[in-house]
Amino acid sequence: MPTVIRFDRDLAPGANPTALFDQYPEPIAYFDSDNRLAACNLSFRSTFPVIIESEFLKRAGAVQNASQICASTSPRYAVLQKDEACKNVAICLPELDISRNLQPEVRRTSDGGTWITLRDMSPWRDLEDEYCRRIRTLNAELAAAQKARQEAIDTARARKDFLTTTSHELRTPLNAILGFSEMISLQVLGPLQNERYLEYAQIIHGSGTHLLSLVNDLLDLSKLEAGKMELHFEPIQILKVILDCVRFVETQAATAHVGISVHVYDGVNLLSGDDKRLHQMLLNLLSNALKFTPVGGEVTIGVFRRGTDIAISVSDTGIGIKTEDIPKVLERFGQIESDLGKRHQGTGLGLPLTKELAELHGGSLTMESNMEVGTTVTIMLPPDPQAAMHLTAMRARKN
Repeated sequence: MPTVIRFDRDLAPGANPTALFDQYPEPIAYFDSDNRLAACNLSFRSTFPVIIESEFLKRAGAVQNASQICASTSPRYAVLQKDEACKNVAICLPELDISRNLQPEVRRTSDGGTWITLRDMSPWRDLEDEYCRRIRTLNAELAAAQKARQEAIDTARARKDFLTTTSHELRTPLNAILGFSEMISLQVLGPLQNERYLEYAQIIHGSGTHLLSLVNDLLDLSKLEAGKMELHFEPIQILKVILDCVRFVETQAATAHVGISVHVYDGVNLLSGDDKRLHQMLLNLLSNALKFTPVGGEVTIGVFRRGTDIAISVSDTGIGIKTEDIPKVLERFGQIESDLGKRHQGTGLGLPLTKELAELHGGSLTMESNMEVGTTVTIMLPPDPQAAMHLTAMRARKN
């Protein structure tokens, strides 16, 4: 509780206040050596109009003991006994129901008197209250944001755990489906009496292979999110990887009546990287290009040097996409509306996974496209991915 000084209406007359510091903006009062209120300035009288209504300003000579303002035995009166500035003193006028936050500076004089200068801290107190209110509001908003963030993290973790668990659970029956459908297609146990069974087995195997690739994409996504994707670097013959991937999609290309051509420039052949992931990246790009290229179109694979890096590009003469849609298709699960896209629904993971795998090699992925002209996706890979990754990690630590 603040110290309280009470000024009542029945103050005795004091000295003529006109000789005091009437021009001084802050309230000033003087108590003599007997603690009697002797004089005050205009600002003091304006601050406490009750004094104006009393006989204090109308009489001369006689003064009244300050003990009538507040008893000298009261702890509140101690403010007058200290030869130092006091803070957080509330001045109350009960009759006028006035209460203000004032900060007094109390100084003793050589003759035993006391000067009190009052500084009105009410505006500052209001600002302080507003500041505290805003701090409380911000703290509440921060707590709500932190709670929402934690809930989002928990939800994302639960979703990731569900996808990982479900994906692992799906792989076992899928492998059985693929194995047995392949045995039926090869007629391992003898010829089929009806040729349509062979056709059905091939459809089952194709659908199972597609579903398994989606499951593997989800598992790779979980590994990338958890930072558990491991690469095994080794010297790789780029042309061999390209031809492997072309053979893998040649049935898809023939069915779609789309041609595939390969061009290797600058004598580029060897690359250091993860063989499995390089196959995966190139297959994703080829499958995407074939999916969105109409009948009679062409898909071109190019390998060349760009500076010290090795570039692998896959270009198509497909439908293309708008420039503003490129960031979207490079996001996880990002898809755009198109006539061909509606006939080839996917998870929207192929390009984002390829981009992240390229970055995991210390490289990058860029995409250029023009509507009704085609799209070119280029993977840039450093000749020494491990050194590039180490340099990237050092730069990240510096930042």
